[in-house]
Amino acid sequence: MTAGGYGKIVGTRESWRDVVAGDNRISRAAIAVGRIGGDLWTDGDDLLFPACSVSKHVAAFGTLRLVADAVLGLDDDINEHLRGWRLPGEGTVTVRQLLSHTAGLTEYWLPGYAAGSPVPSLDQILRGEPPANTPAVRRELTPGAVFRYSGGHYAVLEKLLEDVTGTPFDELMDQLVLAPAGMVDSSFDQGFPHAHRRRAARGHRDGVPVPGGWHTQPERAGAGLWSTPADLVRLELEIARAVAGESPLLPRDLAGQMVTAQVPGGFGLGVELGAGFYGHTGQNTGFSCFSFMWPAASTAAVVMTDAEDCRDTLLALIALGTAEWT
Repeated sequence: MTAGGYGKIVGTRESWRDVVAGDNRISRAAIAVGRIGGDLWTDGDDLLFPACSVSKHVAAFGTLRLVADAVLGLDDDINEHLRGWRLPGEGTVTVRQLLSHTAGLTEYWLPGYAAGSPVPSLDQILRGEPPANTPAVRRELTPGAVFRYSGGHYAVLEKLLEDVTGTPFDELMDQLVLAPAGMVDSSFDQGFPHAHRRRAARGHRDGVPVPGGWHTQPERAGAGLWSTPADLVRLELEIARAVAGESPLLPRDLAGQMVTAQVPGGFGLGVELGAGFYGHTGQNTGFSCFSFMWPAASTAAVVMTDAEDCRDTLLALIALGTAEWT
């Protein structure tokens, strides 16, 4: 990566590097920091990493662009749009509830599929049919009542977006988010890391390399994006511009809802909310990352690592950003 000038971060670069270097579970990591109207500073290995659950953050932005174009309504009943498979259970589930993890769907994370293993289709995942390694998705809690984080919400969202637009999810996100935001090193295509193998980071779990380097994530909206810290910073800055009413990609009212908790103590629309910052964290088999915006300082920071078990290190880096920019 390249190092460019960047205001306040110049004085704290060594601190960020030292925190990462102090975690011997991390062998490769990359950092990017950028400010609206300012420079983008990057440091670390020039690699592509899985964005893990930050994928949800990106998918949410694309979904809201469809809402802005009246292709979907935030409060539409999703079963009115789904074809073939429909969501089982009682109560109406809306697009808003999928985005904010308030639909009460089956609770699980997305471990992915090891190299050489059979990979299920999205319909098999939703039905919980082999070779899927996650349970069937259904309504278990009253929709809209509480926050319950689950990859199932975004598996349903992916199905919904494909059914409504007739476009494969990876192509749709490229059209709606990646290309317009200038994210040239990013893709939801699960063949992307294979096509760029020399730049693809290899994951580690408990210090042991992940066989094959990484798992395939057919649940692309929930955990399937490959990206770089610099690309994710570009998206965070675009969201912040939208919140300020200055983005051509998303109207201010939808951006404002994106960064507003939908139930007390819950997420926004594809957005984790912290004390003075918002964005998303992520963890896949073998990898961890975060992508956050500190709006008071118009500053975004992203860290991506090749270790699954480095939560304390990522929390320390988030704390450094919060101390600097709030």
